[in-house]
Amino acid sequence: MWVIAILAGLVGLVILALCVPLDAALSIDTSRRPRFRLKMTWFFGLISKESGREKKKPEEKIEVTKEKRKKKKRRTKFSTILKILQTKGLLPQFVSLLKGILGQLKIKELAVNLKLGLENPADTGFLFSLIGSITPFLSLPSRYQLKVQPSFYDEAVFEGYLRGVLRLQPIKIVGPILRFVFSLATLRVVKTLVLSKWKRKK
Repeated sequence: MWVIAILAGLVGLVILALCVPLDAALSIDTSRRPRFRLKMTWFFGLISKESGREKKKPEEKIEVTKEKRKKKKRRTKFSTILKILQTKGLLPQFVSLLKGILGQLKIKELAVNLKLGLENPADTGFLFSLIGSITPFLSLPSRYQLKVQPSFYDEAVFEGYLRGVLRLQPIKIVGPILRFVFSLATLRVVKTLVLSKWKRKK
């Protein structure tokens, strides 16, 4: 009986953990030189992971031995990859998974200040006329700071910054992921990979 209670408690903890929101803070700055930074925060800041920071160079380089080179994993054959891509129903299932995940993303913060320009000023004018025609239909909240300016110089220009914070509750994407994993198309892909690996061992 106590084993069932422990398992039920673990399942409850997992569900509770998946209900805690995950925040992703994205920052792109091209004012001086292109800089990209992504920070993932979970459990109200107790768990965080940041990428895009400059890494310190190691003082000593570790030499790769011949034995490690020999232990490289075998690459999947191109024919197997092509067969996977041609799996019936895989593309619709993948699109459904993507929609299920993107549909649960919430934009907490958004600030955009960009200067855009194409090599041909006429193309730049056409681009911004297109942006202007689409903007009224976006109906974005007033708290978002969006500013995009044209540059009519005879050169491509992309300067400014973009900052945003996305929030996601992992529990809400469990359903779409399970539907994709246990779909008939995914099972066909698994079958293809298993048969391919079995043939290589023969």
